[in-house]
This record gives sequence, structure tokens and C-alpha cells, in this order.
Amino acid sequence: MGTQTALGVLHGRPDPMLRALARGGWMERGTCRQADPEVWFADTSRRIKARAASICASCPVRRQCLAWALVFDEEYGIWGGLDATELRWLKRRLTRGESLRSVIFDAQSPTSTSMSAGGEVA
Repeated sequence: MGTQTALGVLHGRPDPMLRALARGGWMERGTCRQADPEVWFADTSRRIKARAASICASCPVRRQCLAWALVFDEEYGIWGGLDATELRWLKRRLTRGESLRSVIFDAQSPTSTSMSAGGEVA
């Protein structure tokens, strides 16, 4: 993504979603908290990713998780049901000036090539 991070792109733009992310309470409601942590940070095999996808699919905070990964420039693991390669593509959209909300909703909409819709944005 170059030297500019997603957080740098969003800097100076007041957004209620960023305030909600910073509070962090959403993390306690993540379905992933009941799964083996290795699922999220293990190798990127199809089997492991499919297991993560099945866990993420019904997670009530999936969009917040994806927003966190984009804003805080997570480079490893599965976040909001997406792997590092998918996150890089979304980060490029942010650097082109698209809104965080738009990128997240597009990435997790039922018509997206990414995973289907998940939790609501705070």
C-alpha cells in the first residue's frame, strides 16, 4: 500500500464509526472469541480460510472487525472474514478517497465477491 496507511487517509475526517472502533467494546461481541486463535493467524490454506469464513459469516461485529483492520493497517490474519490480500485491495480503495463506510459495505454486501453481509456498523 505504500507509505500511506488507511489511518492516514482517514485522519482529520470526523467519523462516528472511528470513535466507536476506538472504544473497542465491539470486540467483546465477536464470534471469534470462542474459536481457536490459530484460525485467524495460521497459514492461509483454503481449509483454514473456509473455517474462518464460516465463523465470520454470522458474527454480529463483522463490519467493525473489518473497519478495525483497515483503519489500523492490520497486515496479517483474517479480519471481518477477509484475508490479507483482500484487505490490501480495500486499503487501495481508501487511499483513492472512498469512504470507509462505503468500502466496508461493498466488501460485505451479498453481491460482493467477498463474503456475504455480516454485522451492523456501530
